Amino acid sequence: MTKEEFYNRWMETFANSIPKKDIIKYVKSTGNYIWHIFSWELLTEKHYLVGDKAREAYDIIDKNGAFYIEWFEDEQTKDMILNLNTAKDLDDLVEVYVVGRDFKWTYIKTHESMCGPYFMKNK
Repeated sequence: MTKEEFYNRWMETFANSIPKKDIIKYVKSTGNYIWHIFSWELLTEKHYLVGDKAREAYDIIDKNGAFYIEWFEDEQTKDMILNLNTAKDLDDLVEVYVVGRDFKWTYIKTHESMCGPYFMKNK
């Protein structure tokens, strides 16, 4: 899937409850990223995990059928590979978005050391 297709599906799946005006201001405006729905607290923390709790959730979730995109490097998503199976495995990547099969969950490791990582399951 292309980066644009991924972006649109991710937003439809995980950010569909956020008012459009907030998405435009905090996510789609220049210099902002998908993960700003978390950093700007556009969702309450009961909907997602952050930091070590997010890392732990990613480590134990079933990654069969998952795929990812390195945001600054890729124009297409890639199938999950074994050497990216734990949060620690993702530490050397700059900015990576991982989603489970059928967008059932997402894990985002941001390029900002003080933001994230974030983990969220689809309702």
